[in-house]
Amino acid sequence: MDSAAAVGADRRGQKGSDVTDTDAATAQGGAEADAGGEVAELTPEERMAQLDQEADLAADFVEGLLDRLDLPGDIEIEITDEQALINLEDVGSGLLIGRRGATLDALQELVRCAVQRQTERRSHVRVDVEGYRGRHLDKLRDRCRDAIAQVRETGEPVALEPMDAYERKLMHDLAAKTRGVTSSSEGAEPRRRVVLHPEG
Repeated sequence: MDSAAAVGADRRGQKGSDVTDTDAATAQGGAEADAGGEVAELTPEERMAQLDQEADLAADFVEGLLDRLDLPGDIEIEITDEQALINLEDVGSGLLIGRRGATLDALQELVRCAVQRQTERRSHVRVDVEGYRGRHLDKLRDRCRDAIAQVRETGEPVALEPMDAYERKLMHDLAAKTRGVTSSSEGAEPRRRVVLHPEG
């Protein structure tokens, strides 16, 4: 199993954004809720230890799934300060991606449930297949930049397509780096989306 570790994801706050519940939970890179609902701050070492554990559990689950499906594939693990990324390479087909990533989303949910059942805490693992999510995120960033330009030009709000909590956080981060634009999350899962607004 190939393993690569990278540390240092951007954890800027969301300037002027209305980031609620799901988005805020995803954005809280170093906090965990205890049994009483209180949020306890983790040290960087504790955080990395948790992510390492989650990555190992997720990789074991995915490896078992590949064996059952009789699919080839190498598993690469990348750890940032916000998540553990499990990337499957050399799978040899789009079977695990599906149409518009639908099968990959289902795989992500299976892994999330498996890891949470064993750790009894919210999972910070994302699953990718042959870089599909990375390419998808690049497209989302491009669309967000275009929407930001549109908001600045017209002074009218623009709603982006529905995204998951992690993707929405990245769009909020992008908006936070741009003058003249704020962002909020609106709607209910799974149709929750980022809306960009002119500042002020």
